[in-house]
Amino acid sequence: MRSVAPSVAKGAGQAKSWPAFLPFALAAGLGLGAFQWFSRLPPLWIPLLCALLAAVLAWRWRRWSLPAVAALAFAWGVWQAQQRVQVHWPARQTELVTLVGEIVSPPQPLGRETHFLVAPRWIDAGRQRPFPARIDLHGHLPEEPQSGQIWQFKAHLQPASALPASPFGDAARQRFWANIRATGGIQYAQRLDDPPWTPLRQIEAWRQSVAAASNAILPRAEAGFVQALSVGMGGQIPATVWAAFRDTGTAHLLVISGSHVAVVAGLVFWLTQWLWRRVPWLVNRYPAMLAASVASIPAAWAYALFAGFALPAERAALMITAAALARCMGRRSDAWSGLALAALWICLENPGAIREISFWLSFGAVAVLVLVAFVDHGQAWWRRLLTTQWAVSIALLPLLAGVFGQIPLISPLANLLVIPLVELFAVPTALLGALATLLGGDGLARLCFHLVAVAMHGVVVLLEALLRLPYATVVTGRPSFPALLAAGLGLSLFFLPRAWPGRWLGVVGVLPLLLPAPLSAALEVELLPAGEGTLLFWRQQGHSGIFTANLWRKGEAREAALWLQASTLRHGVTSMESWVRSDSSAPEPLPRVQRQWWPPGAKDYPGGPLPPLLCAAAGAAPPGGSFLTAALPQSCVLLLGGPRGPLLAGDLDGAAIAALRQRYGARLAQRSALFVPASLTGEERRQLQATAPSATLIVAAGSAPALRSWRWLGNRLQEEGAIAKAYWE
Repeated sequence: MRSVAPSVAKGAGQAKSWPAFLPFALAAGLGLGAFQWFSRLPPLWIPLLCALLAAVLAWRWRRWSLPAVAALAFAWGVWQAQQRVQVHWPARQTELVTLVGEIVSPPQPLGRETHFLVAPRWIDAGRQRPFPARIDLHGHLPEEPQSGQIWQFKAHLQPASALPASPFGDAARQRFWANIRATGGIQYAQRLDDPPWTPLRQIEAWRQSVAAASNAILPRAEAGFVQALSVGMGGQIPATVWAAFRDTGTAHLLVISGSHVAVVAGLVFWLTQWLWRRVPWLVNRYPAMLAASVASIPAAWAYALFAGFALPAERAALMITAAALARCMGRRSDAWSGLALAALWICLENPGAIREISFWLSFGAVAVLVLVAFVDHGQAWWRRLLTTQWAVSIALLPLLAGVFGQIPLISPLANLLVIPLVELFAVPTALLGALATLLGGDGLARLCFHLVAVAMHGVVVLLEALLRLPYATVVTGRPSFPALLAAGLGLSLFFLPRAWPGRWLGVVGVLPLLLPAPLSAALEVELLPAGEGTLLFWRQQGHSGIFTANLWRKGEAREAALWLQASTLRHGVTSMESWVRSDSSAPEPLPRVQRQWWPPGAKDYPGGPLPPLLCAAAGAAPPGGSFLTAALPQSCVLLLGGPRGPLLAGDLDGAAIAALRQRYGARLAQRSALFVPASLTGEERRQLQATAPSATLIVAAGSAPALRSWRWLGNRLQEEGAIAKAYWE
């Protein structure tokens, strides 16, 4: 019997392979991506008719099957969008409602409040309008909430557009496809009976138990490492730590990657196969390889759900499922087909994913790994490790430069030093601590969590040291499309087979990314979202600066700093020249500038290490600008550009505006735009508008949901950054 078992365990022959999914996945991706560029949703019958015509032609000519798939994918995306567009909630800008719903996301602290998503089951009995699938709520609750609980809320609801935007992604589109259609502040909350038990709710309860245990054992920031590496919750990790991982190209280590899912599924595969072969009568009926393949599928999905079901985990679970099914059906497992099938499934499930940077980073990295395994095979394990790490870092350079405006040259070295410590020690230790928590081993869990905290603290110290090296991170600005295309073609030389001569000439592909952007003679001014505060960023012919006012709230100051960082990276600015502070408020953290200006009459002004310069008419001013003086004390009033350039003002009262009009009436009358803070009253705005009747009055506050920008060239004012309302907004 022992001689028969190994042969039976090998399973059936695997001469066949999966169909070539890659062309069909590319066609479907083209269709799903195409419809999202429409500012208005096209009628559904148009893509359906195109799909029908292409299908008729494909009956005779197979090449038409790809256009048919693309048209069907286009129609699928339109239909999915229509289902979400039908939900308009609330009907008014602010609406007080009573609702009953289930908490469907891990509650996260938001200052003194709690923030979570709710799936409503009932909203104000008798209403006929369709309910939003998800509502973003925040506020105080009588007890600590947990995911899966049923609560009754009374909340002031607003449309999802009231939620803050993100400088590093299209948050409005993400919320649209996630079915988050409203937000609100909680006025009253009462917990109701818990819903019936389901496997998904049990997995979510386990995740909450691990998060609560880590918070009880470790400080908040250190517990964030344990939660990120075990259950996929990274909300407690400080923004400065995320920035260190991002700037070194190691941010993927703080999320549950596909390799974690593959390790868990592989462990279950090996264990099942080993146990199965210990029972001969089982091997005689079903091959051990078949049983192990079947067991790896639920293991992969269970761990992906336990880890938060992020995109890399879902991709890995899909690829493992495709490979296991192929083995069960006696077919060869093709990595390209599995990758294409996973991408197609994720895009059909969430059509908006095709425009997410996380989608392209995840699938791009895996595609590079598959390509390297196909081209460079037969290497020693340590050379394969180095080759794959360099290949992934090189292939993603154009994508990182095009999205973030910088490329981490230190990334290969940082990953080589940090991956063993995180992947081989911190992640297994965090998972062991999580398992001990669920099994009641508090002592072992405490030891594991402390070890993870020490290891990750060492990783952060190492990454911060690497960032201090010269040229660790190069700010490129967002290159043009021709530069990105040239860089992609040049870097592709690295992926030729080893026998090809001149592979290392691919290093010239980095040069298009490093070319500085041409200096523009036009003055460009950007209004960045900052709540009720004011943050203006300008640049002209290589000079740059910011103007700030009323950034008193901590949350608004932090949000303003993020938007400022994104704008400077996009324009390739490493250090700004000028900062005009209309008052003592400032973004957090403080930006790096060469010179600062303060308002006259300020006392004990927190200016930092630089010597202060007062905003005055006769004195130094930012390049291309000049100050106006009305009365003391006053906020800074700055003129930029030529005679038609903008005026930037902080808080001004009626007396100061009258003084400005009396002293500089002729100069102000030529201005094309006036930027004023939201704190000015209606009468003060009208008074200032009368001073410059031909100027456009722009309230420089965070009422705009996203970045807006203007250009001044000669006497012409042009608004460039106004984002047109798309159907999902």
